[in-house]
Amino acid sequence: MIVDFIAGLFGGAAGVLVGHPFDTVKVHLQTDDPKNPKYKGTIHCLKTILLLDNIRGLYRGISSPMMGIGLVNAIVFGVYGNVQRLSDNPNSLMSHFWAGATAGVAQGFICSPMELAKTRLQLSKQIDSQHKFKGPIDCLLYIHRTEGFKGTFKGLTATILRDIPGFASYFVSYEYLMQLKDKPNVPYILMAGGCAGMSSWLACYPIDVVKTHLQADALGKHALYNGFVDCAVKNYEKEGIPFFFRGLNSTLLRAFPMNAACFFVVAWILEFCKKNGIDMIRHSKQSLNIVNLENWSQASVQNELGTDDELVRKIISENELELRESTHEIVNRKLLDYYPSDQVYESNIQSAQLKVKNSSDQS
Repeated sequence: MIVDFIAGLFGGAAGVLVGHPFDTVKVHLQTDDPKNPKYKGTIHCLKTILLLDNIRGLYRGISSPMMGIGLVNAIVFGVYGNVQRLSDNPNSLMSHFWAGATAGVAQGFICSPMELAKTRLQLSKQIDSQHKFKGPIDCLLYIHRTEGFKGTFKGLTATILRDIPGFASYFVSYEYLMQLKDKPNVPYILMAGGCAGMSSWLACYPIDVVKTHLQADALGKHALYNGFVDCAVKNYEKEGIPFFFRGLNSTLLRAFPMNAACFFVVAWILEFCKKNGIDMIRHSKQSLNIVNLENWSQASVQNELGTDDELVRKIISENELELRESTHEIVNRKLLDYYPSDQVYESNIQSAQLKVKNSSDQS
């Protein structure tokens, strides 16, 4: 569905623009040294980044998620929709759960290298490396040269483990909230999307902390961790449970406006398409219009057939219409059919019409 993809593309881009500064704060807090912390909290971290690198520092690394948001959204919503349709009861919360979990696995292979580049660009000021990254592509190429192909997928397992409960809880919580109201308005839709985003992070945030440490760890020449479990165990021994919730406040602050902006843009694009003649189908338990180009084509054909049927019935009931048609009108119509307007000049057609009319009048 092209319109769904376009709406998701711009909605995802809007969400990234709104939420990326908080994501930068989250990454800084997650990788901060607990023994000698640089930041006292979310607000202090935000102020520190602004003082050191202005607004540019908050949006450092945004090109990576912005470049991949279209492909990620296409995979997520494409897999989610198809898995949901294949289930026996598409409207059940369990169907949404499995569809969201499957979508999380599928998009992890794209999201993992994208977030790897984003994380390293966000922490570029703190990296002990002489190479200065020009962008996400340059960052991934450098990783490939220094760490091999396997290095570009550093943190893939953690990404998949994070996105399975993350997307499952996201779609389930959103659908649950939407089913509580028969006719939800736009503010309610935005609230549902924001709450779904927050619940998604609450379900997978500890895994995301481990993932961030794994992807940042490969920056040095000597890796500190051998894998996901090793990273989680070592940091738990150092800090205990608080390690797994570092930066949670900034993440929740980011989740609500990010998802609210995403849903607002998606709803606006779908409404724009509706006003311009694209058929919109509304699910009985969904508030957002779903664009289905296949349904639009079928509806168009049915509308055209309906118009022809009415014309046929009119011709049959008023068969005198054909008898009343004059000779010059018949010749004129045939002439227009034979000489399409895009092949001859309009002046020549008018001249031919005038000759036919004069000939008919003389006869």
